[in-house]
Amino acid sequence: MGFFDKLLGGKNSSDNVEVPDLEEVMQSEGDAVSPPADFYVKRIDLRNEGDADIAMGELGKKNIIILNMTPISKQPNRLKSIIAKLRANSAKLNGDLAVLPPDMLLLTPGNVKIVKSKPKPTKQMLE
Repeated sequence: MGFFDKLLGGKNSSDNVEVPDLEEVMQSEGDAVSPPADFYVKRIDLRNEGDADIAMGELGKKNIIILNMTPISKQPNRLKSIIAKLRANSAKLNGDLAVLPPDMLLLTPGNVKIVKSKPKPTKQMLE
């Protein structure tokens, strides 16, 4: 950009800055600076039983899964059966699962346990 461009209101040099595609950056699993990790935390949208199978495959690879249940939340019977399937398969792998509000499920592989805290008693509970 030249001097006259600045005077006449030409394009600002900051307008030409290319913003990286965040989806592309988030999906990369390693590069020359940071090599691939042994295990990953992955988010999966639960739409059907096939997505549950994908989640179980990732657990088998020792990855931690954050399962978004929003896409299937309007089908409670189907959701309950899928969660029962996930719970059974997770137990076979010695894994764990916990519900994260709103509409998220955390699945961990074998030998990774989730500390589930109980609500602290309030004055009303004590009375």
